[in-house]
Amino acid sequence: MHCAICESDRLGLVADTDSKSGQPLHVFHCETCGLIQQAPLPDEEELKKYYSTQYRIDYKGIWHPKPKHVLRSARSARQRLDFLVRAGIRPGSLLDIGAGSGEFVTLANRAGFDASGLEPNRGYSEYARREYEAPVETGNLADARGRHDVITLFHVLEHLRSPLQVFEQLHALLRPGGRLFIEVPWALSGSISPTNLYFKAHLFYFDVDSLAAAASRHFEVVASETNGNLRMLLEPRPCPQPLRLPDPGYAATVRRRIDSHGWIHYLTTGQGWLKPAWRIRRLWQEQRVRSLAGKQIIASF
Repeated sequence: MHCAICESDRLGLVADTDSKSGQPLHVFHCETCGLIQQAPLPDEEELKKYYSTQYRIDYKGIWHPKPKHVLRSARSARQRLDFLVRAGIRPGSLLDIGAGSGEFVTLANRAGFDASGLEPNRGYSEYARREYEAPVETGNLADARGRHDVITLFHVLEHLRSPLQVFEQLHALLRPGGRLFIEVPWALSGSISPTNLYFKAHLFYFDVDSLAAAASRHFEVVASETNGNLRMLLEPRPCPQPLRLPDPGYAATVRRRIDSHGWIHYLTTGQGWLKPAWRIRRLWQEQRVRSLAGKQIIASF
């Protein structure tokens, strides 16, 4: 059993139970580079089959998105486009990998990008094509073709078996001077409930330094920001470089942050005490769109 980034065998157990199902699940922290990962990892064919059919059913109980899911996705898509604008990214060819039900691709095209997407789940990719006429194909990263000015992966990398291989593939798909925009759950966020930290769909849990390390052979970090999630904008290197691991001591800092994430930290630093009010507001907003079609919902974004 080795770390998927630095190949160290110095892995310390941080969890042994799936937060959602209660089933056994072993999650480890690398004492060398700080990566948090599940072990053992499922094989590629198992993952491909799971995400094409079962994943959305397991976590949302649906084959196609409900109006409330479209609203959440459209809101996130708008925030992600705003991030690209703030970073000075001009419209060009954009490929969204793990495109879901197509809201980001649709809004990116409206903003002037030549955007298309790949989504492994058949129900969601079919919805994107039917509801928005969005160019979202049913497929995985391995099905991507051509070269692009911008590639986006939103809450995808943590589901893929080999981060180093993923970054190599992404580098080959980007044009020189292009940009890679990744968003993942932030492993050190205080806003996640202590009872909802680890589950089988997430193979990896990244902080800023561990994500930068995973990308370092092929990409340089341009910008990053953390809130509940971690967003990172990267530019491709002209040629591969040696892996750049975090500074000594970083892994121990990550472990201390993991161990300190209890209810007091969540309720205070993570503002967990405000979540009931946030949920009530969200329910009110979602109630207002429950009878609307997806194209009607995203029209306001």
